Amino acid sequence: MTTEGTGDNAGQNGGPVDPGANSNEPASAGGAGLEIAASPQRVSGMRVPADGWTLPGKPDGLDPAAEDAWRQTGFNLAEDLQLVADGLDIQARFAAAGYTPGARNMTMAGFATLWSRALLTTSDAVGLVRRGAYQSAVPLARQAVELVTAQTGLTNELDAWRRWTHEAYGRDEASRSVEQGVGHYFSGETIATDDELRVIYRAASDFGRPNFGPSALFSANEANHERYPLIFGDQAFHAGWAELLLGWLLRTSTKQIHLALHLESLFPASAELRERAVAHVRAVEAQLADERRCRVEEYTDGDGRKHVLLAEFRRQPSDQGKRLLF
Repeated sequence: MTTEGTGDNAGQNGGPVDPGANSNEPASAGGAGLEIAASPQRVSGMRVPADGWTLPGKPDGLDPAAEDAWRQTGFNLAEDLQLVADGLDIQARFAAAGYTPGARNMTMAGFATLWSRALLTTSDAVGLVRRGAYQSAVPLARQAVELVTAQTGLTNELDAWRRWTHEAYGRDEASRSVEQGVGHYFSGETIATDDELRVIYRAASDFGRPNFGPSALFSANEANHERYPLIFGDQAFHAGWAELLLGWLLRTSTKQIHLALHLESLFPASAELRERAVAHVRAVEAQLADERRCRVEEYTDGDGRKHVLLAEFRRQPSDQGKRLLF
């Protein structure tokens, strides 16, 4: 699946194609075969958050460890949390621009449908990170990457969305049901060609599955050849996990904002909001550039095999960071 802009509609600086640059219901990119007709549905309504987006508050009934994780995360990673909150607020306000009559069409809806899921996934993941539920947040970080990159893929593959809109919502008499249809879509090439999201996606995939190494890191954090200190249901604050996961969510959020900036005809945000978005992305880049924060890197060994390297992993901010190879 193509992810880089080409031709007359290419975004600046190698950005993605704006599929609505020339019309409300543009022809799909690709140039091969007959185009799929415009979607038969109309966007009959679009409810958007009236006042932007706010991260959810602290849940009731947290156990002492999760309560302490919430407190320590708010204290030690306040800037990360503020940047995530600002990014989600910017996204919600950008998406609201799609409600304008000139932009409210099914092409816009194709992007907004996936974007809505990405925003909610990120917001939910932040809540899990704050309460020390790091292993539960990992699959959501992976899902956020998939949802954002799928939108980038759609900039060149709108026929996939349109095809589904034509096939969906028919009546299946044999099962006496409405045939919604899965509409399989996954932009693997977008992930593979993005140097930043590729390593996040691989790490989130490996860490989110029942692999022994990452599982031990969640449940027996200080294990070594001599001891295996098992902590069942660990929800204690961990600076490394919190920094890592919030960094992933910040990175994915900036990719979403970058895409929104290049879809101006579908989401015609004001100049003030666009300027705010650019300033936000710069602030996130500066925050993630800190070499002391926990992060994953791509490491190639002597045999040419690629690994995930977890750097600056530590329980408390004052601890010495470790490097772990997976």
